[in-house]
Amino acid sequence: MTRPNPPARVRVLLARKAPVGVVFRRGPSKWVQVLRWDTTTDTFEAGQWFHGRLHERRCDLSPGGDLLVYFASKIDGRTIRDREYTHAWTAISRPPYLTALALWPKGDTWHGGGLFETRRRLWLNHAPEVAIPHPDHRPKFLTVTPNESASGEDFPVWSRRMERDGWRRTQAGSYPMTKTGWTTEQPETWERESPNGDLTLVQSLDAVDFKQPGGPYRESFTLRDREGRSTPIEDAEWADWDQAGRLVFARAGGLWCLDSHDDTTTERLLVDLTPNEPEERAAPSWAQEWPFRSD
Repeated sequence: MTRPNPPARVRVLLARKAPVGVVFRRGPSKWVQVLRWDTTTDTFEAGQWFHGRLHERRCDLSPGGDLLVYFASKIDGRTIRDREYTHAWTAISRPPYLTALALWPKGDTWHGGGLFETRRRLWLNHAPEVAIPHPDHRPKFLTVTPNESASGEDFPVWSRRMERDGWRRTQAGSYPMTKTGWTTEQPETWERESPNGDLTLVQSLDAVDFKQPGGPYRESFTLRDREGRSTPIEDAEWADWDQAGRLVFARAGGLWCLDSHDDTTTERLLVDLTPNEPEERAAPSWAQEWPFRSD
């Protein structure tokens, strides 16, 4: 018997000032597809596939969702020898495409990525000495500030992005090391209230074995009402409130929303991304140009 393909792993970035999301659909493990999500109409525009790793926790969207900063790595014989672009880099593109408008070669997978402070101001998670853009991909329309204390991996970008977007850390995590990975002594937890204040979304981070996909930690989510009653969002791997205040979440390769009608709530599947398969897709001309008209 043929074993069914495992569900895709899905993460999402939501723009702060426009009904736009960027979806990272990962699977098989060395392939990632980027899609653009119109959260008003729940339509999805398929973009490019990347044969490598996009470190989604170190990525960000500009406020209007028209620019993506991403950290990528692609490790093979050719890229290891590449001294020009190297095997890891931070780049800016126009989603759902990955063609680099600006690019900073990194050469390793420590820190990297960045955050949009405004549409034209980028906080780059590179130390100043490695915040040098590729000469063919200069950020001529942006003010770029490197991170003088760049360190670690996901958390310098991820935690700053969470706080900026309205999440509040309510408990620090404790993860002692074991022979195979970290173990959870106390999970880190974050909370974000719904726009109307009726519900609170709670995210918990648990350590996972090094060999497990998506490590070194995994998110789980619950909803807490005003009376303090908690309901888990079963098997959700990502969740947030979208720009209209809906609860949206990823589960088993699909994106879902929670619909509320007459004091009842139902889960509704928006799109199933698991059947998608890698394919060549060239970036259109608009995705190869900056969206700005002048400096």
